[in-house]
Amino acid sequence: MRIDEITLTTNDEKEIHLITCRPSASPKGNPKHIEHFYSNSATSTFIIEKGIDYIKVGIYGRNEIPNTKNKGIWTFVRNFIVTCGGFLSLTKIQWKTLADGMLDF
Repeated sequence: MRIDEITLTTNDEKEIHLITCRPSASPKGNPKHIEHFYSNSATSTFIIEKGIDYIKVGIYGRNEIPNTKNKGIWTFVRNFIVTCGGFLSLTKIQWKTLADGMLDF
């Protein structure tokens, strides 16, 4: 994953940390070959909001399109199945675990 943006917004009542990432090429491989099951147009935005008496975490995916440009039929099948699982909210448990971990930190 490549980090596209990190921002911090604060006021008297809260602070909001925002991190936006997108799939990227492997540092050890072809720089034009995205090593992810989503295409490089997909983004994941992580938001942590801390108020006076609360902390909230949100994770938002956008433009989640299967990466069909990988070489090999098995990679294509894997990416397609994982993406379909995401569309069916089967990855919700994984994202919930990540969000809970961010809150525990």
